[in-house]
Amino acid sequence: MKLLLLALLFLASPAFAAEQALTECRQIEDIEERVACYDKVVDSQSSTDSEEMRSGDVETVPAAETTEPRAIPDAQSLFGTNDAEAKRIVEASLDIEQIDQIVAAVTDVRQSATRKLTVTLDNGQVWRQLDSRPMRLSAGEAVIIRKASLGSFLMEKQSGGRSIRVRRAD
Repeated sequence: MKLLLLALLFLASPAFAAEQALTECRQIEDIEERVACYDKVVDSQSSTDSEEMRSGDVETVPAAETTEPRAIPDAQSLFGTNDAEAKRIVEASLDIEQIDQIVAAVTDVRQSATRKLTVTLDNGQVWRQLDSRPMRLSAGEAVIIRKASLGSFLMEKQSGGRSIRVRRAD
């Protein structure tokens, strides 16, 4: 009985260590450092798996059969996560490149009764002004929309000048 308990403890300790390591990786806020941590844990597990395969205890499976398509998250798996985390999960699962700004041409500009702009771009995006700063903008002009602090966006003419705070409307 003691021998069986000792054997189970020996087999469970690598799994527990891997789970502990993954938990520690999850606490890292910087995405690149977190991914590097996950890679390190997976690589250490892979070397353990390779040793088991060499010892003959585990049946080898051809690589083509083990390759699984990347799982795309569904609504249920994202339920309860904050928007930023859900967006990060979806972008990572779809291999979407992260960008900090876009450059586009204005195709239409409308001004509301409160003098705030609604700008349509040649890429089909529609952006609404949030602040009350004045900006003269007309169709055909190029604008830069870039990420700002706290998830907000700023729009400015490519030729320079002041910027206005905007939010995507479509």
